[in-house]
Amino acid sequence: MSTKAQAILEEIKAWPVEEQEQVGDGILQLQERQRQREEQKAKLREMQSRHAGRGMLNRLLEERAKERARG
Repeated sequence: MSTKAQAILEEIKAWPVEEQEQVGDGILQLQERQRQREEQKAKLREMQSRHAGRGMLNRLLEERAKERARG
C-alpha cells in the first residue's frame, strides 16, 4: 500500500463507524462499476474480433469464387 493510501486509511479509521461504512459502500460500488466496464469491454472486443473474422472469411470466399469463374 502506498504511503498516501496508508494515510487515507488511517484518517478513515478515525471517522465514526457510520461514515466508514458509507465509504466502504462507495468503494464497493466503484469496484462493481469497474468490473462491469471491464466485462463490457471484453464483450465488445469479442464482437469486434468475430466481425473482423467474418469479413476476412467473406473476402476469401469472394476471391475463391472469382478464381473459379476465371478458371
